[in-house]
Amino acid sequence: MANKIDTETARCTLKAISKEVIALESSSIISLYEIDISDIKKNRNLGLLDIIPDKLRFHNMESLSQRVLEFRSDKFYPLPILTDRFEIASDGSLPRPTITFASMQGIVDEEKKDTVSYYFKSLRRAILELDNLIGGKVTRIRTFYKFLDANNNLEGVGDFTCGLGKNPEFPRETYYVQRKISEDKNGIQLELSSVLDLENFKLPARLCLANRCPWTYRGEGCCYEFKEAGSDEAHGSTEHLPHFAPPIATDEEQLLTGLITGALGQPLYDPSGVTASSVIEYDIHRSIGYTTGNVVYITKDDIRYYYVAKTIVPSGMAPPPHTNYWEADRCSKTLEGCKLRWGNAGAATNCVDNSNPCPDSKKVKTNKFLPFGGYPGTNSKTIVQ
Repeated sequence: MANKIDTETARCTLKAISKEVIALESSSIISLYEIDISDIKKNRNLGLLDIIPDKLRFHNMESLSQRVLEFRSDKFYPLPILTDRFEIASDGSLPRPTITFASMQGIVDEEKKDTVSYYFKSLRRAILELDNLIGGKVTRIRTFYKFLDANNNLEGVGDFTCGLGKNPEFPRETYYVQRKISEDKNGIQLELSSVLDLENFKLPARLCLANRCPWTYRGEGCCYEFKEAGSDEAHGSTEHLPHFAPPIATDEEQLLTGLITGALGQPLYDPSGVTASSVIEYDIHRSIGYTTGNVVYITKDDIRYYYVAKTIVPSGMAPPPHTNYWEADRCSKTLEGCKLRWGNAGAATNCVDNSNPCPDSKKVKTNKFLPFGGYPGTNSKTIVQ
């Protein structure tokens, strides 16, 4: 079934539907239901060959309870379905429809191998093994009886002139299974929600936060890391990493240059001079200590965590994150913290000709955009300067 139609076909189907709506003796409205479980199967990495196909199609027309209906060449199988709350309120609130599947016990013959019972078994298996179909896409298709395919061999159907597979229909209503309301011997009831309904919306393993970035600092998503120090395991790829990503600030957005100073207040740490080759992995068995301004890192789960010596660190003593000797490079997870590293004023830079060392005259900003992982648009009070 095509997802898009040309302008002429759209005009034809709209005209046919409108004409039938105002007809003195219009035919009955037929409701068809399509349940798409392909995405939830994919997200769960399930093959589940017994749940075939990925789209299950049913109708609940009592007068046609023993018939398989065809619409736009797709077959819809009879199933006891009760729906409610599809109406759209005038106050602008989004509908939360419910759909109830009657108990299929006694309806399906386990030994019967015909296509109808196969679809029943597929739906039952999907409900049991795919967490009550939560996240599944449910589409309600409404049309008039006369606009069903002529292949149904029913009296008065196939009466349209828009062309094969272009049956007139009302605009489709698409919902997603939000939760299971109840389940008993009589059936299972599910609540649906609109794609626009973002109440308690949660992406897989990721919250929609307005002012907080969920990325692991210097990990995948954040990608503020030296290109030479990056890895495919931690960052997905190293092609988009900057050549220079020096330690720059604390998680309170305090610049390290202002924290690591001498007796007269002069800065003893210059981030512009830090390269991937100048930082060293911290070694507690190192024979010599660390001097003020030295940059070290500790690796965990393929991600480097950087520390800058704020004073002389004797050999074998005070490993990071000892706060008397080290300042940790951490992100505040806010837009301001992101701007310290990315954007026009950020510390992340590339060398135009990949020269090493790279003079300041050849350094250019890596990314003028902020890879901020939060959703500032979800908070109307968020201000980005």
